[in-house]
Amino acid sequence: MRTVADNRRTPEESLLVQEEAGAVWSSVEKLPQQQRAVFVLRFAEEMQLDEIASAMDLDVGTVKAHLWHATRAVRHSLRRQS
Repeated sequence: MRTVADNRRTPEESLLVQEEAGAVWSSVEKLPQQQRAVFVLRFAEEMQLDEIASAMDLDVGTVKAHLWHATRAVRHSLRRQS
């Protein structure tokens, strides 16, 4: 008989994940509109960069720049909170 590891999260781990996600989305809400839209489309909607560019009528390079700035701002915000 083989034993399978239980990979489910404990209630404490689930709470930590929820808190971390909440901190990320709280930081995202503070982003400028274009950066926030690109961030949400990329990470929440899981759209590809070319799809985001098409949806927002932007060049892919502009989408990349907005995503870079947004990601950097969110990371910076999370570091200040820890």
